[in-house]
Amino acid sequence: MSDSFVIFQFQQIKSMSGVEVIIEDLQSHPWCPHGPTLLFSRNTNGIKRRFFACSACRDRKLCPFFLYEDEKHKYKTEVWHKEREKFLRKIDHRKLFLILSKIQQLSPSDRAYCHTCSSFQLKKFWDKHMEHDFVINISDYQIKHPSEFLSPLEDAKKEAQFLFSRASVRVIVDIFKCLKYRKIVCLGTPRIHEFITNQCPDMDSLLLDFDSRYHNFYGPLQFCWYNSFNNHFFHPESQEVFDDFLKSESVVMILDPPFGGRVEPLAQTINQITQKYNRLNKLKVELPIFWIFPYFMEPQILNSLSDYSMLDYKVDYDNHPLFQDGAKARKFGSPVRIFTNVDPSKIALPPEEGYKFCAECNKWVSKENKHCQICRKCTSKDGRTYTHCLKCEKCVKPSWQHCKKCNRCCQPDHKCGKLVFSQDCFHCKQPGHKKRECPNVNHTELHKKRKLKTKDKAKRLKT
Repeated sequence: MSDSFVIFQFQQIKSMSGVEVIIEDLQSHPWCPHGPTLLFSRNTNGIKRRFFACSACRDRKLCPFFLYEDEKHKYKTEVWHKEREKFLRKIDHRKLFLILSKIQQLSPSDRAYCHTCSSFQLKKFWDKHMEHDFVINISDYQIKHPSEFLSPLEDAKKEAQFLFSRASVRVIVDIFKCLKYRKIVCLGTPRIHEFITNQCPDMDSLLLDFDSRYHNFYGPLQFCWYNSFNNHFFHPESQEVFDDFLKSESVVMILDPPFGGRVEPLAQTINQITQKYNRLNKLKVELPIFWIFPYFMEPQILNSLSDYSMLDYKVDYDNHPLFQDGAKARKFGSPVRIFTNVDPSKIALPPEEGYKFCAECNKWVSKENKHCQICRKCTSKDGRTYTHCLKCEKCVKPSWQHCKKCNRCCQPDHKCGKLVFSQDCFHCKQPGHKKRECPNVNHTELHKKRKLKTKDKAKRLKT
C-alpha cells in the first residue's frame, strides 16, 4: 500500500472522529444555499454540543453556514433566503437547454464553450470571453460526453470528481442489462449516464448531480441538479421529473458519492427514495441500489444498511492514480468496491478480468480471494489473499501478525496497547472497541436477528 493511500485512509478516519450526525427530519432544519442543513454533535473536552452546518460542503470557506442548535433563534431566515435566491439565480435550465439546441445546429467551427463562465457561447458573444478559458471547435462527441470535455472538479471538501474508466462503465452497465434493469438513476455517475444515453437505446437514464455545469449539456428530463446528502432538488420541477422516472418496476439506482462524505445522511437519502419508489409503484420491496465506495468503509455502510453486501469487483477511475490499473496504481488494485442490496449470486463479474465463481459462497469473487474452509467464506477484501488466524478465529491481512499483548492480529510495527479505532463503537458510542466486541451487546440475540433477516431476504428474493 502506498504512503499516499495510507494518508488518504487517515484523512477519512480523521474527518469522521469526534463528530456524530443526528439523523432526523431535515425539513425543520435551517436552510443554506445547498438545501436543509444537517445536525451534528461534537464532543469537545467531554462536552457535547450540537450544531447545524451545510450538508454538502465540509469547509466553511465554501459555505459559511454554522449555527449551534441552542442558538436556533438567531437563524436569520430572510438573509439566508436571499442567499439561496442569489445562488439559484445563475441557473436557468430551460434557457440553457435552448442555447444547447442552437449550438447543436451549428457546425463545430462555430461552437464555443467558456470554461470560466461554465456555459456555451453563441458567436456574437465571443469577444467578451477572449481573455477567459475559452474553447472553440466543439465536436458532437464532446457535447455528448461532457465528463470527458469538462475539467473534473477537485475540491476534496466539496465536490471532488473521480470518473469511472470505460472498462468499469461497461461492466456495471452489463450487470444492469443482465438483471433486466431498464431505467437507471445515475446519482453522481455521469459516465454511466453518458454511456446509456449514447449507446443503450433500450435503456433510459436520469442524471442527478451536484455539478451545475451539466445544465449546459442535458435537458430538464435528463438532468436534475441535486444534493444527495440531504435529498434536495435545487429546482422544484426536478423533483417532479424524478418522481415520474421512478414510476416503473425496472428501476435501479447507482451512486458514487464523495469518499469523504458521511455515510449516515446518504443512507437516509437511500431510505427516503426507496419509500417514495414503493409509494409511487404501490410496492413493498427494496429499490435495487449499487453504491460505489472504498472497501474499508464497509463497517460504516453495514451499520446504516445492514442487509447490503460488498462485491469483489474493483472499480477503476480514469483520473485518480490509485484507483486504476497501471504502473503507478495501487499495488493490489483499486480499493473501490460496489455495495448492493441485490443478491450477490445474481451478479456475474467478468471472467476475462480474472473473476471466478465460488460455488461454496454462491457468488463471484476476485482471483486472489481464496475460500477459507474454517470461516466458510471468501474473506479477502483489499486485493490480497488473506490468511486465517486460529487465535483470532478469523482471516486477516497477510502482512499482519498475532500480538500476544494486544490479543489480536496487528501490523508488525504497531505500538502495543495503542491500537487506534477509526471511530467510536456503533452500539454504545464509546471509544476503544468495535460493535462486535461491545460489552453492552447481547451477541446471541444479535446473531439470531441477523439469521432471521437473512431468511426473510431470501424469501423476498424467491417471490
